[in-house]
Amino acid sequence: MSATIARVRALLFFALHPKRLLMLIAGVVSATLYVWVAAVRAVPGVQERKTAMRRAWRERDRKRP
Repeated sequence: MSATIARVRALLFFALHPKRLLMLIAGVVSATLYVWVAAVRAVPGVQERKTAMRRAWRERDRKRP
């Protein structure tokens, strides 16, 4: 089985310039992170739940050694 010219060109596009591949990976990761943060912030009641969890953590029963 031989590779098509398009596949070879795509491979050479990234193989000859690894910075392009790193930029592509960074772009995908940052876009995914942006969408995740935006989705979490859009959920109603997130701030209240986080505040309640922090308050419960500060007021928890601590075992003294």
